[in-house]
Amino acid sequence: MPCTIGFNERDKILEVVYQGEFGADELRTSTHEILTAMLERKTMRVLLDCAQAHFNIPAANVFQLPDLYDSRGVARHDARAAVVKPKDGYHQELFEFYEDVCRNRGFFVSLFDDAVAARAWLLSDP
Repeated sequence: MPCTIGFNERDKILEVVYQGEFGADELRTSTHEILTAMLERKTMRVLLDCAQAHFNIPAANVFQLPDLYDSRGVARHDARAAVVKPKDGYHQELFEFYEDVCRNRGFFVSLFDDAVAARAWLLSDP
């Protein structure tokens, strides 16, 4: 269940790559790590590459993610997350639900099929 977090200094984007299987506990832990890195690096742009990952998470846990963002002080209309969906389409509906929940709560999240398109969106004007 490796999750790597890096920072693209040139573009000021936090780059997260998920690989393998993830349950609710792993997602919560990685989310806290990502939020900490965002605040430390003073960036509100995140690329979440889930192309090689499988998430087995109840929808209720996904629904609660924006609460974590709020509790850590992430500015709703400043944060942007580009999510690269699993290449094999695994639990596509979970990713669509995440996008809807975040947008309904004021967080800019968009889904992409590849990292190139995701990065371009992050670098575009909000």
